[in-house]
Amino acid sequence: VGEGILDGRADQSPYWTDVKTMPYARPRLLFLNRCENIRVVGLSFRNTPCWTIHPYFSNGLGFYDLYIENPKDSPNTDGMDPEACDDVKIVGVRFSVGDDCIALKSGKIYIGKTFKKPCSRVEIRNCFMNEGHGAVVLGSEAGAGLKDLTIERCLFRHTDRGLRIKSRRGRGKDSV
Repeated sequence: VGEGILDGRADQSPYWTDVKTMPYARPRLLFLNRCENIRVVGLSFRNTPCWTIHPYFSNGLGFYDLYIENPKDSPNTDGMDPEACDDVKIVGVRFSVGDDCIALKSGKIYIGKTFKKPCSRVEIRNCFMNEGHGAVVLGSEAGAGLKDLTIERCLFRHTDRGLRIKSRRGRGKDSV
């Protein structure tokens, strides 16, 4: 909780210019792995090397009054990517990013088929999505599906699409 700024400083590195030639993966700015009952409130996130906030197999999450900003030409700098998470609230968050504002996921083919944990009970409200490819995106890494999603009172401005559904072949019967 606070009014601080988390700056990934990717603008001062090769993370955005040499994406395909880097010998290692680009880090996320905030990665939550198998966490429970986490609240992130009042912070600003910017200049991330890759996805900005990536909760993974986590439950009972709340993201409130955040500002997530990356240059609109920065590659793969999604604002928030809840993956195989349950009970997620994203409220009053402002996004201006180089890729998708919010992308809901449940694993690529192997993770989706192995763990079968959909991203579920996600509430997105009172958010402002400015710039970005998609405002709220379903997939494409949704091998275990998505369910119980609510989006209300959000403003999408200068996004390529408001609600974007990304699918891939081979996800199977669990990707619904």
